[in-house]
Amino acid sequence: MPDLFTLPGPALVSVPQLVEIQAQRQPMALAAAGEDVQLTYGALYEMARQIASELARRGVPTGSVVAAYLSRGPHVLAAQLGIWLNNCVALVVDPSLPRNRVTALFDDAEPKAVIVGDGGGDPPAGPQILALSELKDDGWFPANTPEADQTPAYLIYTSGSTGTPKGVLVGHRSLAHLARWHNVEYAVGSHDRASSLAATAFDAFIWETWPYLCSGASIWFGPEEVRTSPWDLSDWLVDKDISIAFAPTPLAEAYIRHGSKFEQLRTLLTGGDQLRLTGGHPFNELVNHYGPTEATVVATRMPVDPAASGPIGIGWPLPSVHTLILDDEFAHVPVGQTGQLYLGGECLALRYLGDPQRTQTSFHHLEGHPGRWYATGDLVAIENAGLSFKGRADRQVKVRGVRVEPAEVEVVLAGHPSVDDVVVELDSGSGDLIAFVVPPPGITPADGVLREHAARALPAAMVPRLYRFLDKLPLTATGKVDRAALSNFDQH
Repeated sequence: MPDLFTLPGPALVSVPQLVEIQAQRQPMALAAAGEDVQLTYGALYEMARQIASELARRGVPTGSVVAAYLSRGPHVLAAQLGIWLNNCVALVVDPSLPRNRVTALFDDAEPKAVIVGDGGGDPPAGPQILALSELKDDGWFPANTPEADQTPAYLIYTSGSTGTPKGVLVGHRSLAHLARWHNVEYAVGSHDRASSLAATAFDAFIWETWPYLCSGASIWFGPEEVRTSPWDLSDWLVDKDISIAFAPTPLAEAYIRHGSKFEQLRTLLTGGDQLRLTGGHPFNELVNHYGPTEATVVATRMPVDPAASGPIGIGWPLPSVHTLILDDEFAHVPVGQTGQLYLGGECLALRYLGDPQRTQTSFHHLEGHPGRWYATGDLVAIENAGLSFKGRADRQVKVRGVRVEPAEVEVVLAGHPSVDDVVVELDSGSGDLIAFVVPPPGITPADGVLREHAARALPAAMVPRLYRFLDKLPLTATGKVDRAALSNFDQH
């Protein structure tokens, strides 16, 4: 069989092209399975073709953003593929997100059309609606299958320090590199059964789905209970005979501690936060990964020794990824010392949507280093086993694998009338966000009221679970918030 990931010459095959090849080769093979829906490769591609045909018939221009307002499951994959077949940019929006959050995403992305399913709720008014139930076979459609070039493939939002989410545009070429690396590195074939556990708003969702569809494997969407419970996850992986799975770091750690059934799982992949092991692991292959959204999900990998304990490093970069570790003066730091990690190469996203200034300040042209470099804000050091994560150069934190800018949460909480001032931090003990709130004189707000207020605007991982009420915020001698002193205040 020829290598599906390379064409004659230097060109890559794009992800949509590879899925099309699989649909032609094995149309009756299972592509994706959810709790209520299963799609073969032929059915997946046919639904995508009908979506592309309808988008074209309605005059949705190529290059524009089209939203898939669908819950996790096989249909969201068909919607993404259909968007790509019309050479549009895919934005997946989970209908379970708070309404204010969905509205903010739509206001920023300005999708030209929205694909919806049955019973998934109504998206914000504005874009034209394409319901999956309205699709019809109108004959042959000349799909504009995109090449593996620098045209945008998908738009995904991350937490923003300005108080609003920021949209990252990732190109087809970067996505193709991710798929090619993954399938070669982990020897993925049509015999494999892979899990999908990540939320669609988490960029790991891209990683745990599309590479497998390029290789003819089947994807199994885990129900809600297995996405949070290591015991349910352990049983489900065995029941579905999953051979390769990704689990966000907190779930992976819990599964390693409490799972009881590991035999059929060939490979467990994890990433999203600092991995810590207390007594080794029982897997044939456990691999820790690191990568920001701006570097197309995965930038480094670290195979984990079965006897390893303590914090696990993030390893070495992928073949298409370049790394620099620099100090504040952009000079290289010696081995063993800490500096900021810069990423370059084929992995980089194209830009931030509608924000050239942020793009310019985040994607650098460094003297003496050709190409673009993304300043991750992550502090690392080269140690014996590769790169080790040492923290952040800014306030960004990870909550259950989700990247969070505390400033965005602070903006939302500050909009409540019972909040005069607020600082949000990560509680080191629980791993949850904690809000230090200064209420107006004479007002005693309740935890639940502020939690509900935040939940109306923010995804669940960004809603603080802990609240401490203070008369005033502690300040340093220079007038800045004394964050170290905040830990000394007891929760009310």
